[in-house]
Amino acid sequence: MKTLAKQLKWQFILLQKNNIISISIIVTLIYGLLLFFLRSSTYIDKVLVSLILNDPTVIGYFFIALAIYTEMKHQILPAIFVTPVKTHHYILSKTLALSVIGLFCSLGLVISIKGFAFNFVAFSIGALGISILAVLLGIMVLAYSDDFLKFALLSFPVFLPIVNLPLLHYLNGIDLGFIIQLFPIQGGLNLIADSLNPNINLSWVSILSLLIWIPIFYVGSYRFFTSKIIHQQS
Repeated sequence: MKTLAKQLKWQFILLQKNNIISISIIVTLIYGLLLFFLRSSTYIDKVLVSLILNDPTVIGYFFIALAIYTEMKHQILPAIFVTPVKTHHYILSKTLALSVIGLFCSLGLVISIKGFAFNFVAFSIGALGISILAVLLGIMVLAYSDDFLKFALLSFPVFLPIVNLPLLHYLNGIDLGFIIQLFPIQGGLNLIADSLNPNINLSWVSILSLLIWIPIFYVGSYRFFTSKIIHQQS
């Protein structure tokens, strides 16, 4: 745990040096301005949920790829893995660092519109869960990309369906019926949407969904990372 804490500290330092924290704040501010101008809209809650869903997923998915690709490009990654740093600590520290940033940015968006009239616990679990899933998904896709452009191209058939289909269902653009509950981020999306009603109870089904999908994504990201990325860099 002490080693993980040290790695987590360094990940925040690296993210700041690579301007990823600054970019995350700028993206959140842009979303915040959009919400400000739409605050009188009848559908402000749906707009808010849509932007909150996109904010942590973009931060987690694309920025984990950018961070790791930068380390690969500058030959930092091979140097890391000749040190005693464990792969689990490396993946967990990066995942937690970006997920915490995604959570705080999401909280900034909801507080800017709702103040504190929302269910903080439900919202935090949902936003954090979505952030973690997005980071781990990014690592899996990055394993099949040797540059950031290829990663972006591979994202269309992977990232967009996983994130946008649940969003379209939420916006009543399509009706996927019960099958939508099987999507990885649906539990987090349900928690975020429900949290806008401060009196609502926690959805244990949604929490269970995240507790099932996050370990699955973690095992997948670890295996892809060790078999593809580390192997290519060694």
